[in-house]
Amino acid sequence: MFIRPLRLVSSGWTGHVPFGAWLTAVQQPRILVELGSHFGMSYAAFCQTVQNEGLNTKCYAVDTWQGDEHAGFYGDSVYNDLTAFNDKHFAGFSRLMRMTFDEATTYFEDGSVDLLHIDGLHTYEAVKHDFESWLPKLSDRAIVLFHDTNVRERDFGVWQYWAEVTKKYPGFEFDHSAGLGVLAVGPNQPAEVRKLLDLPKDQPGAKAVKEVFSSLGESVLRRWELESTRLELASKASDVERVLAQLANVDKELSTLQKDHRHAASVLSERDVLLKENQQRVAALAQVEEAHRQMTDSLSWRITKPLRAARRMFKG
Repeated sequence: MFIRPLRLVSSGWTGHVPFGAWLTAVQQPRILVELGSHFGMSYAAFCQTVQNEGLNTKCYAVDTWQGDEHAGFYGDSVYNDLTAFNDKHFAGFSRLMRMTFDEATTYFEDGSVDLLHIDGLHTYEAVKHDFESWLPKLSDRAIVLFHDTNVRERDFGVWQYWAEVTKKYPGFEFDHSAGLGVLAVGPNQPAEVRKLLDLPKDQPGAKAVKEVFSSLGESVLRRWELESTRLELASKASDVERVLAQLANVDKELSTLQKDHRHAASVLSERDVLLKENQQRVAALAQVEEAHRQMTDSLSWRITKPLRAARRMFKG
C-alpha cells in the first residue's frame, strides 16, 4: 500500500497504484494478467509488489503496443522501453506478451488466473467482450479490475458494463483517477477483500476507504509530477550547458577572427608604410633625374657654344 513506484510514467492509473499494491499483497495471486499495459505504470506496480512481498506470482502483460482510439496510436518505442524496464527488474517472473487479448487466451488454462486487470479499448462492446472471453480462465478466487469506470465521454462504456456486471458479482468502485472497479468473480476471497466488498455503498466506512486510497494515490501523483519537473529541469540544464558550450565556441572563433583581423590590419599598415616610402623614393629619384637633366642640359649648352659660333662664321 505504501509503495514508492520504481516506474513513474504518464498514466491515468497512477492514482490507483497504492490500491493495486495492497490488493496484490493481500490476494497473493498465483497468476496475474493485465490486458492493456501501454506504458506499464499499473503493471510495474503489480510486479514491484510481487517482488517486495516475495510472492510466487507469475505476471503477464498482454498488449499489441500499437495503441487504439482511446489510448492513441504509437510506435515501437513504448514497447521497447517497457521491455527494457521489465527485463531489468522483473525478468524472473514477468513476461510481456505482444499480441491481441483474444490470442493470449490460448496460453492460459481454464480456472488459472487469480487477478485480471482489464484496461484495453474502453467501449462497452470491447470491455464486455474482454471480460466474457477471459471469464473461463478465471479461478475460484479471481478478482477482475476495470479501469475508467468513472469516464463518460469519447464513447467510453466501462461505466455501463460495470453497472451490469455488478448485478451478478460483488464489487467495489473507486471514483478517483478515472475510476476503478474491483469485481470479485471467484467466491473464495481473502478476509480483507470480503470486508472491502461488504462495506455499504456511500456509507462512512466505504467513503473512508475511498478517501484513504485517493490520498495515497495523490501522493504518488505528486511524486510523478516532481519527477517530471526534475527531468524537465535536467533537460533544460542540459540545453543551457549545450548553448553555453556553443557560445564558448563562438567566442573562440570570434577571438580567432579578431586576431586574424589585427594581423591583417598590421599587414595593411606595413604595406601603407612601404608604399609611402616607395612613393617618396620615386619622388626623390624623379627630382634627382630632373636635376641631372637640367645640369646636363646646361653643361652641354656651354660646351657647344664655340661650335655654334664657328657655325655662324662659316655661314656668314
